[in-house]
Amino acid sequence: MEDLAIFFGRFHPILVHLPIGFLIMAFLMWGFQKWKKSHAFDQAIAFCLLMGTISAALACVAGYLLSTSGGYEGALISQHMWGGIFTTLVAGLVYVVFSSNLSSRWPSAIASTLMMVMIGGLSFTGHIGGSLTHGSDFLTEYAPIFGSRANQLPPPASMEEVVLYGHVIQPILQEKCISCHRSDKLKGGLSLKNPESIRKGGESGPLFLTSAKETSELIRRIHLPESNEEVMPPKGKSQLTEAEIALLEAWIMAGEDFEKPLLSYGNDTIQNLAGSYLGLVKNGSGGNESIGALAAIDSMTLVQLRESGLVIRELLADSYRYDVSIPQTALANQDLGNILGKLELIKDNIIWLNVSDLGLDNAQLANLTPMNNLEKLRLERNKLTDKSISLLAKFPKLQVLNLYGNDLTDACLSDFQQLQKLEKVYVWQTKITAKQAGKVELVS
Repeated sequence: MEDLAIFFGRFHPILVHLPIGFLIMAFLMWGFQKWKKSHAFDQAIAFCLLMGTISAALACVAGYLLSTSGGYEGALISQHMWGGIFTTLVAGLVYVVFSSNLSSRWPSAIASTLMMVMIGGLSFTGHIGGSLTHGSDFLTEYAPIFGSRANQLPPPASMEEVVLYGHVIQPILQEKCISCHRSDKLKGGLSLKNPESIRKGGESGPLFLTSAKETSELIRRIHLPESNEEVMPPKGKSQLTEAEIALLEAWIMAGEDFEKPLLSYGNDTIQNLAGSYLGLVKNGSGGNESIGALAAIDSMTLVQLRESGLVIRELLADSYRYDVSIPQTALANQDLGNILGKLELIKDNIIWLNVSDLGLDNAQLANLTPMNNLEKLRLERNKLTDKSISLLAKFPKLQVLNLYGNDLTDACLSDFQQLQKLEKVYVWQTKITAKQAGKVELVS
């Protein structure tokens, strides 16, 4: 019954637009005939009011069912509910007035008052509904003086001025997360509105790790595939990019610090991604001499690779550093081994590689071309076993590895320690039980 209630409740966003349209149309026709001093539209107004009342009642029922799904708290949900009920009742009363020709016999002030009360209730309820969906400061967010954006840090002029949270993380949270995690819509009991709320954490515990044995729930969820019901942001919402995921993870792993300068993070890629996000990094250089330049790739080579099904995105403008994915659709007309072989053409320019859900086995991984600059490798839900870990030595700069859903056990732990740069491995739904392998953190 709970699932059925939520199913019908989710029709509320569709139904709620019907009474808005009908009641506003009734109001406009009423205003027009008041101007013309006529009653020619009374029947049309009565029809719109009837349809508006019926659809408003249905929207009220669906809205109540939707509210039972949880995640809505505070005064706004109560105000929205009673505002909707009030507007529905007033709309029904106004319908009675116009359907029985009472509008031509009642004192004009009474009919006018009822119509104005109805449209006022509709406006109030709609505003509260918008606040529930987009946040209470949705209308004023960009106001020059008192808007919430006015309190953000001013744009930095150089990399030395960048604060990772204030300049990068907060805008990402604002764009991708706040719609579900704010004071009046606490999904999972978590608000990401400000540092004070973030420090409190949510139902799953604190956002920041208090010991090396713990796993951040936020990091786990942002790495899940969009099809997973626990993924953040949820399916249907604008998803985080790989760069945004990397930035969020770096910030969370650094600990509870909202003032830390970007350049104090010792990761060149994070500095470049943040610099690119802010428009401060050009030509692959963020002012850090340790970041080496990569050779340019011929544009026709990229065109041919993309036409073969590869998804290739440049991490930083004009940096020739690529995030490469092989979707399942790329295997419709070609063998996996054949398409893996094409990576040879840009092997030194691949920084992130995603070969998930492709049925990749140990032999195919062994034949994968060495990549000297690969930092992140996604291998989730393939057919890899313990022997596959020793094959990863061909990626000397590998830092992050996702092995979710592979047939791995604790027998491969010693091989992780041979990968000098490796920092984190995601091992959800494997048989690995350890939390640490030397300096490598195993997230399960």
